[in-house]
Amino acid sequence: MTTPDPASLIYAPDKLSPEEAQALTRRLLERCDDGELYLQFIASESFAFDDGRLKTADYSRDSGFGLRGVSGEATGFAHANDISAAAIARAGETLQLLDPAKTGAKAAPPVRTNRHLYTDDSPLDLVPFAEKVALLEKIDAIARAKDPR
Repeated sequence: MTTPDPASLIYAPDKLSPEEAQALTRRLLERCDDGELYLQFIASESFAFDDGRLKTADYSRDSGFGLRGVSGEATGFAHANDISAAAIARAGETLQLLDPAKTGAKAAPPVRTNRHLYTDDSPLDLVPFAEKVALLEKIDAIARAKDPR
């Protein structure tokens, strides 16, 4: 099984590119003291056994973004499930409500401390579906043997 490029789960050619995301974020946050755009993709799966049989197996995928801007004591935040340049631009309208009448120099950006803590491999793909079901069947059988009601 091939693992998809993680960027392909967030960016789509007809919706948003990494360069567009950076340019939009820069433009939308230019009047703010601080802020960020975060993009997320979530995949999950769940299994349910009933009477020793697999009753349901669910797989879910979801994605979206959040845009936050800080100006003085005020914070603006917007989010959506549609990761597109248009949706991010609409979310940026929220930041226009922040007080633009500040004066003074902006603080220096924080020191970069990002470290790559995780691999790009999806943990959901590490164990094949059939093996997951077999393990759950074994666990179910052991539990039922302990309490045979």
